[in-house]
Amino acid sequence: MNDPIAIDKVFVQLPNEPLREVTIQVGRPFKDPEYPDEWLCPASLEPLHSNLLPARSNSAFQSLCLANARVLNLLHEVVEKGGSVWLEPGASFPFEAYAFGVAVSLPNSYSR
Repeated sequence: MNDPIAIDKVFVQLPNEPLREVTIQVGRPFKDPEYPDEWLCPASLEPLHSNLLPARSNSAFQSLCLANARVLNLLHEVVEKGGSVWLEPGASFPFEAYAFGVAVSLPNSYSR
């Protein structure tokens, strides 16, 4: 990612796999060069998801929110599959502290 505006690290352990450090990056929203009325916002979770399509919206702010929500949904999927997500090994990731209002009340099945 060329222009990340937020970088963080978490630890992820999928069932029957070793613990690994995952780097979360969210990029700066930018206008889509092919569709100038739309905004794109990149995000990645290296090494779990390095080739995510950018979040797309007609608003820079919403594309940023969607990129953040995608990251949270992908981390939720780890837990739904029986894995674990930590801020540090042994310190559970506080999903509710990172969610936007309504995102906290959505059922776990509300992901891709």
